[in-house]
Amino acid sequence: MAEALEPLLPEVCSFAQLTEVLSAAAVARHWRQASRSDQVWIQCCRQRWHFGRLFEVEESLDPGARDEASLRLWQRSVEEYKAGVKHERAFGFFLGRCKKDEEVRQLLQQAVQDVTKREEILQQLPQMGANILDILLKLEAGQDAKLRSAARLARIHITDAWAQQRWAHLIKVEPAKAAVLEEGAFVLSQWGYPAADVHRMRQTLEQLAARATQLGARREGEGVPTQAEVRRMVGALNQALYQEFGLAGNQSDYYNPENSMLHAVLMNKKGIPISLSVVWAAVAGRCGLVCHPLANVPRHVLIRIPARAESGPAETQDMYLDAFDHGQLMDWPQLRDFLLDLLGLGMVGHEVHLPQFVAITPPALLYLRMMRNLENIYGQTGDTVRLQGIQLQMRTLIRLCEEGGGGY
Repeated sequence: MAEALEPLLPEVCSFAQLTEVLSAAAVARHWRQASRSDQVWIQCCRQRWHFGRLFEVEESLDPGARDEASLRLWQRSVEEYKAGVKHERAFGFFLGRCKKDEEVRQLLQQAVQDVTKREEILQQLPQMGANILDILLKLEAGQDAKLRSAARLARIHITDAWAQQRWAHLIKVEPAKAAVLEEGAFVLSQWGYPAADVHRMRQTLEQLAARATQLGARREGEGVPTQAEVRRMVGALNQALYQEFGLAGNQSDYYNPENSMLHAVLMNKKGIPISLSVVWAAVAGRCGLVCHPLANVPRHVLIRIPARAESGPAETQDMYLDAFDHGQLMDWPQLRDFLLDLLGLGMVGHEVHLPQFVAITPPALLYLRMMRNLENIYGQTGDTVRLQGIQLQMRTLIRLCEEGGGGY
């Protein structure tokens, strides 16, 4: 009987608390093997740590990719256990990271208790990198006020350095991913709110794209779509995003920094033009509709959707969308009127600048515009810590662009 049930034991353990899993190991031989299997402890690692290394997964992976790699590893461990291949390596990894977490807690406690060593310890902690972010966040949410303050200070230094590394990796190492605009938005979200769940954000975008596809947001052929096809796909996308999901512009709290953080936009279903444009473009791209949020449009980011040109400049044949206004779609004359009204300009002498406003730009320029929004907000609210952090990222991104990164 025990042999027949053994393949199910790791699954049973996955629903238990850590202390219960460890206790199960002492019950019987079958429980011990199951409770220490990779199938159980890979999941425990995934639930406990959101930053740094996971079991057999490098921390250099971009936001979310690390979690996806770990998920694939867990799925493989499930199949291997069923086939009789049983590993216990993840258990040792879990114990090792727990030991490191305890060392960090003790170091911070020492910094709080011994003022003479405080500065030295606080300079030492950032060198440990993203591997200690999770324990710092846990301590930051604890009951000890002094320990909370020390953990927050150390965590801020690490998240600032982490964000710079992520931008460098995204722009220099994986420029193709940099062109997928939500990837940069993930970095900003995790920098501003380290507990932001990248995997959940990806799932939400995938679910929205799947629903839009069901509603008709699918390509009919290859190449650049016609205006009629664009209109049809936009209608389905807007129904999924605005009518069903409930996405909307945040008119009442426009300058809340959460409006620029993708996880908060998807959770609250509210945002500003630039963040809503990133969401709209991310979902549309998954449905096969190529589109470009425009970083050069003053005051109000719009989306440009290439459409098949019959004659004339491409910008006059393409379609334009306002994600802040429930996906309002515009042709060139409507866009011209929208921009001139937005900017308070008369027709004479200003229409010549419109092609510059709608030029397709490298993704790094949109990232910088998102950062400038946050820089203005943090400056006006007096949040000097986050202001310095966002300015550090801006300088990093500008330097990377000057070195030749940041393009499509």
